[in-house]
Amino acid sequence: MRRIPSGPGGKLFDHTLNSNLGIAAGPLINSKWVESFARIGYDILTYATVRSDFRAAHALPNIRQVENQEQAAIITRRTHINGNMTIAVSMGLPSMEPDVWRKDVRRAKDKIREGQMLIVSVLGTTPPGGDAEALIADYAQCAAWAVEAGADAVEVHLAQPDALFEPNQMIYENIPLSAQVLYRVRTRVSVPVLAKVGPFRTPRALHDTATKLAPWTNGFVLVHGITRRVVDDKGNAAFEGDGRDRADVVGSDTFQVSSRQVEEMISWRKAGAWDRAVIAVGGLTTVERARQVLREGANAALIATAALFDPLFAVRFRRSRAPAAAAG
Repeated sequence: MRRIPSGPGGKLFDHTLNSNLGIAAGPLINSKWVESFARIGYDILTYATVRSDFRAAHALPNIRQVENQEQAAIITRRTHINGNMTIAVSMGLPSMEPDVWRKDVRRAKDKIREGQMLIVSVLGTTPPGGDAEALIADYAQCAAWAVEAGADAVEVHLAQPDALFEPNQMIYENIPLSAQVLYRVRTRVSVPVLAKVGPFRTPRALHDTATKLAPWTNGFVLVHGITRRVVDDKGNAAFEGDGRDRADVVGSDTFQVSSRQVEEMISWRKAGAWDRAVIAVGGLTTVERARQVLREGANAALIATAALFDPLFAVRFRRSRAPAAAAG
Protein backbone atom coordinates (compact mmCIF):
# COMPACT_ATOMS: atom_id res chain seq x y z
CA MET A 1 0.00 0.00 0.00
CA ARG A 2 1.45 3.36 -1.02
CA ARG A 3 -0.85 5.29 1.25
CA ILE A 4 -2.88 4.09 4.25
CA PRO A 5 -6.03 6.14 4.94
CA SER A 6 -5.94 8.07 8.18
CA GLY A 7 -7.62 6.38 11.11
CA PRO A 8 -10.80 7.60 12.81
CA GLY A 9 -8.96 8.00 16.11
CA GLY A 10 -9.53 6.23 19.38
CA LYS A 11 -8.22 5.56 22.85
CA LEU A 12 -7.58 2.53 25.02
CA PHE A 13 -6.52 3.13 28.61
CA ASP A 14 -4.01 6.01 28.40
CA HIS A 15 -3.03 5.29 24.80
CA THR A 16 -4.22 7.64 22.08
CA LEU A 17 -4.70 5.50 18.98
CA ASN A 18 -5.15 5.95 15.25
CA SER A 19 -8.10 3.57 15.52
CA ASN A 20 -9.56 1.01 17.88
CA LEU A 21 -9.13 -1.84 15.40
CA GLY A 22 -6.41 -4.39 16.00
CA ILE A 23 -5.24 -7.99 15.86
CA ALA A 24 -6.14 -10.57 18.50
CA ALA A 25 -3.66 -13.09 19.89
CA GLY A 26 -2.82 -15.71 17.29
CA PRO A 27 -1.60 -14.34 13.94
CA LEU A 28 1.25 -12.17 15.26
CA ILE A 29 3.72 -14.93 16.00
CA ASN A 30 6.83 -12.73 16.02
CA SER A 31 8.04 -9.17 15.52
CA LYS A 32 8.03 -9.45 11.72
CA TRP A 33 4.31 -10.19 11.76
CA VAL A 34 3.70 -7.36 14.24
CA GLU A 35 5.60 -4.90 12.06
CA SER A 36 3.83 -6.01 8.88
CA PHE A 37 0.32 -5.64 10.27
CA ALA A 38 1.18 -2.37 12.02
CA ARG A 39 2.21 -0.92 8.64
CA ILE A 40 -1.16 -1.69 7.04
CA GLY A 41 -3.40 0.02 9.54
CA TYR A 42 -3.92 -2.23 12.60
CA ASP A 43 -3.33 -0.16 15.71
CA ILE A 44 -3.70 -2.63 18.60
CA LEU A 45 -1.21 -5.43 18.06
CA THR A 46 -1.41 -8.54 20.25
CA TYR A 47 1.78 -10.59 20.30
CA ALA A 48 0.83 -14.29 20.13
CA THR A 49 0.55 -16.12 23.44
CA VAL A 50 3.90 -16.84 25.11
CA ARG A 51 4.88 -19.16 27.94
CA SER A 52 7.69 -19.78 30.42
CA ASP A 53 9.17 -22.65 28.40
CA PHE A 54 9.46 -23.81 24.82
CA ARG A 55 6.45 -25.60 23.37
CA ALA A 56 6.36 -26.93 19.82
CA ALA A 57 3.26 -26.60 17.69
CA HIS A 58 1.17 -29.63 16.81
CA ALA A 59 1.98 -31.41 13.57
CA LEU A 60 0.55 -30.14 10.31
CA PRO A 61 -2.15 -29.63 9.36
CA ASN A 62 -3.15 -27.48 12.33
CA ILE A 63 -5.63 -25.16 10.63
CA ARG A 64 -8.61 -26.40 8.59
CA GLN A 65 -11.51 -24.58 6.99
CA VAL A 66 -14.78 -25.79 8.50
CA GLU A 67 -18.51 -25.29 8.63
CA ASN A 68 -19.76 -25.08 12.20
CA GLN A 69 -22.75 -27.45 12.31
CA GLU A 70 -24.98 -28.56 15.18
CA GLN A 71 -23.08 -31.69 16.21
CA ALA A 72 -19.53 -30.76 15.17
CA ALA A 73 -17.39 -28.60 12.92
CA ILE A 74 -17.08 -30.28 9.52
CA ILE A 75 -14.11 -29.80 7.21
CA THR A 76 -15.02 -28.10 3.96
CA ARG A 77 -13.23 -27.21 0.73
CA ARG A 78 -15.77 -24.53 -0.02
CA THR A 79 -14.16 -21.17 -0.71
CA HIS A 80 -15.11 -18.70 1.99
CA ILE A 81 -15.74 -15.23 0.60
CA ASN A 82 -17.33 -11.97 1.69
CA GLY A 83 -16.39 -12.38 5.34
CA ASN A 84 -17.76 -15.92 5.59
CA MET A 85 -14.60 -17.70 6.71
CA THR A 86 -14.53 -20.13 9.64
CA ILE A 87 -11.56 -22.27 10.64
CA ALA A 88 -10.65 -24.83 13.27
CA VAL A 89 -7.28 -24.27 14.94
CA SER A 90 -5.29 -27.06 16.58
CA MET A 91 -1.92 -25.48 17.32
CA GLY A 92 -1.28 -26.58 20.89
CA LEU A 93 -0.38 -23.03 22.03
CA PRO A 94 3.29 -23.20 21.08
CA SER A 95 5.84 -20.77 22.44
CA MET A 96 9.44 -19.81 21.82
CA GLU A 97 11.87 -19.97 24.74
CA PRO A 98 11.55 -16.98 27.08
CA ASP A 99 15.01 -15.67 26.16
CA VAL A 100 13.93 -15.65 22.50
CA TRP A 101 10.47 -14.12 22.80
CA ARG A 102 11.54 -11.48 25.33
CA LYS A 103 14.08 -10.09 22.87
CA ASP A 104 11.59 -10.39 20.04
CA VAL A 105 8.86 -8.52 21.96
CA ARG A 106 11.33 -5.66 22.36
CA ARG A 107 11.92 -5.67 18.60
CA ALA A 108 8.16 -5.65 18.03
CA LYS A 109 7.72 -2.67 20.33
CA ASP A 110 10.42 -0.79 18.45
CA LYS A 111 8.64 -1.46 15.14
CA ILE A 112 5.19 -0.12 15.98
CA ARG A 113 4.35 3.50 15.29
CA GLU A 114 2.82 6.49 16.97
CA GLY A 115 -0.88 5.90 17.63
CA GLN A 116 -0.40 2.15 18.13
CA MET A 117 0.05 -0.11 21.14
CA LEU A 118 1.44 -3.56 21.84
CA ILE A 119 -0.35 -6.16 23.97
CA VAL A 120 1.44 -9.39 24.89
CA SER A 121 -0.68 -12.47 25.60
CA VAL A 122 0.67 -14.78 28.33
CA LEU A 123 -0.27 -18.26 29.48
CA GLY A 124 0.80 -19.91 32.72
CA THR A 125 2.26 -23.41 32.67
CA THR A 126 2.09 -25.89 35.55
CA PRO A 127 5.44 -27.66 36.00
CA PRO A 128 5.44 -31.46 36.54
CA GLY A 129 4.11 -32.12 40.01
CA GLY A 130 3.19 -28.47 40.42
CA ASP A 131 0.10 -27.10 42.10
CA ALA A 132 -2.14 -24.05 41.76
CA GLU A 133 0.45 -21.82 43.40
CA ALA A 134 3.04 -22.87 40.82
CA LEU A 135 0.63 -22.05 38.00
CA ILE A 136 -0.23 -18.64 39.49
CA ALA A 137 3.45 -17.79 39.95
CA ASP A 138 4.19 -18.83 36.37
CA TYR A 139 1.49 -16.54 34.98
CA ALA A 140 2.92 -13.66 36.99
CA GLN A 141 6.48 -14.36 35.85
CA CYS A 142 5.48 -14.41 32.17
CA ALA A 143 3.56 -11.16 32.61
CA ALA A 144 6.53 -9.49 34.28
CA TRP A 145 8.84 -10.60 31.48
CA ALA A 146 6.40 -9.27 28.89
CA VAL A 147 6.30 -5.84 30.54
CA GLU A 148 10.07 -5.72 30.92
CA ALA A 149 10.27 -6.39 27.17
CA GLY A 150 8.02 -3.44 26.38
CA ALA A 151 4.39 -4.58 26.47
CA ASP A 152 1.93 -1.69 26.81
CA ALA A 153 -0.62 -4.12 28.30
CA VAL A 154 -0.74 -7.79 29.23
CA GLU A 155 -3.46 -10.20 28.18
CA VAL A 156 -3.84 -13.04 30.69
CA HIS A 157 -5.06 -16.00 28.66
CA LEU A 158 -7.56 -17.80 30.90
CA ALA A 159 -9.47 -19.64 28.16
CA GLN A 160 -7.48 -22.84 28.54
CA PRO A 161 -8.30 -26.19 30.24
CA ASP A 162 -8.05 -26.22 34.00
CA ALA A 163 -6.00 -29.40 34.25
CA LEU A 164 -5.42 -29.03 38.01
CA PHE A 165 -9.08 -29.31 38.96
CA GLU A 166 -11.69 -30.15 36.33
CA PRO A 167 -10.45 -31.50 32.96
CA ASN A 168 -13.58 -30.28 31.17
CA GLN A 169 -13.45 -26.86 32.79
CA MET A 170 -11.59 -23.79 31.55
CA ILE A 171 -9.46 -21.71 33.89
CA TYR A 172 -11.78 -18.69 33.60
CA GLU A 173 -14.66 -20.90 34.79
CA ASN A 174 -12.72 -21.54 38.01
CA ILE A 175 -13.35 -18.11 39.52
CA PRO A 176 -11.15 -18.45 42.65
CA LEU A 177 -8.18 -19.61 40.57
CA SER A 178 -8.70 -16.91 37.94
CA ALA A 179 -8.95 -14.23 40.59
CA GLN A 180 -5.71 -15.36 42.19
CA VAL A 181 -3.94 -15.38 38.82
CA LEU A 182 -5.11 -11.86 37.98
CA TYR A 183 -4.34 -10.56 41.47
CA ARG A 184 -0.79 -11.87 41.30
CA VAL A 185 -0.25 -10.43 37.85
CA ARG A 186 -1.64 -7.04 38.90
CA THR A 187 0.78 -6.91 41.81
CA ARG A 188 3.75 -7.68 39.54
CA VAL A 189 3.18 -5.27 36.64
CA SER A 190 2.38 -1.59 36.22
CA VAL A 191 0.58 -1.76 32.85
CA PRO A 192 -3.10 -2.59 32.22
CA VAL A 193 -4.02 -6.24 32.73
CA LEU A 194 -6.65 -7.87 30.49
CA ALA A 195 -8.47 -11.11 31.21
CA LYS A 196 -9.10 -13.18 28.09
CA VAL A 197 -12.13 -15.44 28.51
CA GLY A 198 -14.17 -17.84 26.40
CA PRO A 199 -17.88 -18.54 25.98
CA PHE A 200 -20.05 -18.70 29.09
CA ARG A 201 -22.82 -21.21 29.58
CA THR A 202 -25.32 -18.59 30.78
CA PRO A 203 -25.59 -14.78 31.06
CA ARG A 204 -25.60 -15.18 34.84
CA ALA A 205 -22.29 -17.05 34.72
CA LEU A 206 -20.82 -14.22 32.64
CA HIS A 207 -22.08 -11.58 35.09
CA ASP A 208 -20.87 -13.42 38.18
CA THR A 209 -17.45 -14.11 36.70
CA ALA A 210 -16.94 -10.56 35.44
CA THR A 211 -18.08 -9.07 38.75
CA LYS A 212 -15.70 -11.20 40.81
CA LEU A 213 -12.73 -10.72 38.48
CA ALA A 214 -13.26 -6.99 37.84
CA PRO A 215 -11.30 -5.80 40.92
CA TRP A 216 -8.15 -7.45 39.56
CA THR A 217 -8.31 -6.57 35.87
CA ASN A 218 -8.50 -3.47 33.70
CA GLY A 219 -10.63 -5.13 31.06
CA PHE A 220 -11.96 -8.26 29.41
CA VAL A 221 -11.11 -9.74 26.02
CA LEU A 222 -13.93 -11.95 24.72
CA VAL A 223 -14.69 -14.32 23.17
CA HIS A 224 -11.88 -16.80 22.64
CA GLY A 225 -12.69 -19.59 20.14
CA ILE A 226 -15.50 -22.06 20.70
CA THR A 227 -14.16 -25.54 21.42
CA ARG A 228 -15.78 -28.11 19.14
CA ARG A 229 -15.27 -31.64 17.89
CA VAL A 230 -13.78 -31.34 14.39
CA VAL A 231 -14.30 -34.12 11.84
CA ASP A 232 -14.15 -34.76 8.11
CA ASP A 233 -17.17 -35.59 5.97
CA LYS A 234 -16.93 -39.25 7.06
CA GLY A 235 -16.92 -38.44 10.78
CA ASN A 236 -13.23 -39.10 11.32
CA ALA A 237 -11.12 -36.77 13.46
CA ALA A 238 -9.79 -33.92 11.33
CA PHE A 239 -6.50 -33.59 13.20
CA GLU A 240 -4.22 -36.57 13.77
CA GLY A 241 -2.74 -37.21 17.20
CA ASP A 242 -3.78 -37.74 20.80
CA GLY A 243 -5.96 -35.06 22.33
CA ARG A 244 -6.70 -33.36 19.03
CA ASP A 245 -10.27 -34.54 18.49
CA ARG A 246 -11.44 -31.13 19.72
CA ALA A 247 -10.15 -27.76 18.55
CA ASP A 248 -10.92 -24.04 18.75
CA VAL A 249 -13.37 -22.93 16.08
CA VAL A 250 -12.92 -19.27 15.16
CA GLY A 251 -14.14 -16.95 12.47
CA SER A 252 -17.48 -16.02 10.95
CA ASP A 253 -19.64 -18.76 12.49
CA THR A 254 -18.73 -17.68 16.02
CA PHE A 255 -20.04 -14.14 15.64
CA GLN A 256 -23.54 -14.82 16.96
CA VAL A 257 -22.25 -16.28 20.23
CA SER A 258 -19.37 -13.85 20.63
CA SER A 259 -21.27 -10.66 19.87
CA ARG A 260 -24.10 -11.64 22.20
CA GLN A 261 -21.65 -12.06 25.08
CA VAL A 262 -19.97 -8.76 24.25
CA GLU A 263 -23.40 -7.09 24.32
CA GLU A 264 -24.18 -8.72 27.68
CA MET A 265 -20.86 -7.57 29.12
CA ILE A 266 -21.48 -4.01 27.92
CA SER A 267 -25.02 -4.09 29.33
CA TRP A 268 -23.78 -5.09 32.77
CA ARG A 269 -21.18 -2.33 32.60
CA LYS A 270 -23.84 0.24 31.70
CA ALA A 271 -25.88 -1.00 34.64
CA GLY A 272 -23.01 -0.03 36.91
CA ALA A 273 -21.87 -3.51 37.89
CA TRP A 274 -18.26 -2.46 37.25
CA ASP A 275 -16.30 -0.17 34.96
CA ARG A 276 -13.80 -2.08 32.86
CA ALA A 277 -12.78 -2.07 29.21
CA VAL A 278 -14.56 -4.54 26.94
CA ILE A 279 -12.50 -5.70 23.96
CA ALA A 280 -14.50 -7.59 21.37
CA VAL A 281 -13.05 -10.67 19.67
CA GLY A 282 -14.76 -13.45 17.76
CA GLY A 283 -16.38 -13.59 14.33
CA LEU A 284 -15.47 -10.04 13.35
CA THR A 285 -14.93 -11.03 9.73
CA THR A 286 -16.54 -7.99 8.08
CA VAL A 287 -16.00 -4.27 8.54
CA GLU A 288 -19.66 -3.85 9.45
CA ARG A 289 -19.36 -6.36 12.27
CA ALA A 290 -16.34 -4.54 13.66
CA ARG A 291 -18.19 -1.24 13.43
CA GLN A 292 -21.25 -2.80 15.10
CA VAL A 293 -19.44 -3.87 18.27
CA LEU A 294 -17.75 -0.47 18.51
CA ARG A 295 -21.08 1.33 18.14
CA GLU A 296 -22.51 -0.82 20.90
CA GLY A 297 -19.78 0.34 23.26
CA ALA A 298 -16.82 -2.03 22.92
CA ASN A 299 -13.55 -0.25 23.60
CA ALA A 300 -11.77 -2.06 20.79
CA ALA A 301 -12.41 -4.63 18.06
CA LEU A 302 -9.72 -7.23 17.43
CA ILE A 303 -9.72 -9.57 14.44
CA ALA A 304 -7.68 -12.68 13.73
CA THR A 305 -9.18 -15.02 11.13
CA ALA A 306 -10.17 -12.09 8.91
CA ALA A 307 -6.63 -10.70 9.00
CA LEU A 308 -5.27 -13.95 7.57
CA PHE A 309 -7.82 -14.14 4.73
CA ASP A 310 -8.01 -10.39 4.12
CA PRO A 311 -4.86 -8.55 5.29
CA LEU A 312 -6.18 -5.19 4.01
CA PHE A 313 -9.26 -5.37 6.26
CA ALA A 314 -7.95 -2.38 8.26
CA VAL A 315 -7.64 -0.25 5.13
CA ARG A 316 -11.31 -0.81 4.30
CA PHE A 317 -12.21 -0.19 7.95
CA ARG A 318 -10.45 3.18 7.85
CA ARG A 319 -12.10 4.10 4.57
CA SER A 320 -15.47 3.39 6.14
CA ARG A 321 -14.70 6.10 8.72
CA ALA A 322 -16.06 4.08 11.63
CA PRO A 323 -16.63 6.25 14.73
CA ALA A 324 -14.06 6.06 17.52
CA ALA A 325 -14.86 3.71 20.39
CA ALA A 326 -15.53 4.81 23.94
CA ALA A 327 -12.43 5.56 25.96
CA GLY A 328 -11.46 2.87 28.42
